[in-house]
Amino acid sequence: MEPGQTIAGRYRIDREIGRGNFGIVYLAEDERTGDLRAIKVLLPWAARNEQLRHRLRREARLAGSLTGEHAVKIHESGETQEGDVFLAMEYLQGEELTHVLQNRGPLPPARVQEIAQQVLAALDEAHRLGVIHRDLKPSNIFLCRDADGRDFVKVFDFGIAKVTGDGDLMATAKLTVSGGVMGTPVYMSPEQCRGEELTPASDFYSLGIVLYELLAGRVPFDDENPVRIMLMQNQDSVPPLPAAIAASPLGQAVRRSLAKQPGDRFATAGEFQAALRGEVTRPTPPPAAAEPRPERPAAQSAQPAKSAAWIWWVLAAALLLAAGGVLLFMAWR
Repeated sequence: MEPGQTIAGRYRIDREIGRGNFGIVYLAEDERTGDLRAIKVLLPWAARNEQLRHRLRREARLAGSLTGEHAVKIHESGETQEGDVFLAMEYLQGEELTHVLQNRGPLPPARVQEIAQQVLAALDEAHRLGVIHRDLKPSNIFLCRDADGRDFVKVFDFGIAKVTGDGDLMATAKLTVSGGVMGTPVYMSPEQCRGEELTPASDFYSLGIVLYELLAGRVPFDDENPVRIMLMQNQDSVPPLPAAIAASPLGQAVRRSLAKQPGDRFATAGEFQAALRGEVTRPTPPPAAAEPRPERPAAQSAQPAKSAAWIWWVLAAALLLAAGGVLLFMAWR
């Protein structure tokens, strides 16, 4: 698209303001209202991929159902005369959380706690509608400024969100890739890595990773090999945060959100928010790997050890197959 071009008879393109692996975002003026809008379209090669076209339409439908102040507003969606799918979104001034991390490193705990509360407000609305984000990470969290100059959070990119329940949103078909896994490995929950059915607890785990990164300046699990990352999400204990942070309500809430078992995490966004305020309703589980390994008597035969080894080999094989889907998804991104 070129500057001066008009989309849907009302959005006049000004300039490109962002670009990803498969999409472009333009700044445009709504000629009917005079307001600025962000127009999202697919790159030419992606526009020929029906699954990606469906994903953009789906993002419009899901995000358009969210009316809370911390979700990015979709004003209109449709297709141009040339057949390109587009989204007309509110224009945000600020920066992605990714850029904040890159430029400033670890953030003060008080600021991290305020960001977390607002992200949870967006997730609370989505979860009440039966929508699980599935790809929560710093690049999908945008920091604006309110009238007092404080952080005002916007959550976006519901393109791979999972819809549960049987409401109207079920009209949007489930997106899958080879292996059934979608997401970004360093922010994925253990059950998401295994390709299992997800609950809101999966989003809370991903948010826990984000909060850990904001506090420590790094994610707890990282490796060049995505399969290793997924194994770490399932098996490895979370490295401890600095003692002062770990002992605070924020640190305790982060630790609980990173429990390996979904049932040991928070049940709702409201419960997570309460824990951040120090209103803990149940004990925080101790840090642990996926499953405790009971000690075996010295005289026990080697056969049980072989069986345990086989379990981990099977898990590794499953994650290897799932990684094929992750790598394909990451290529789209």
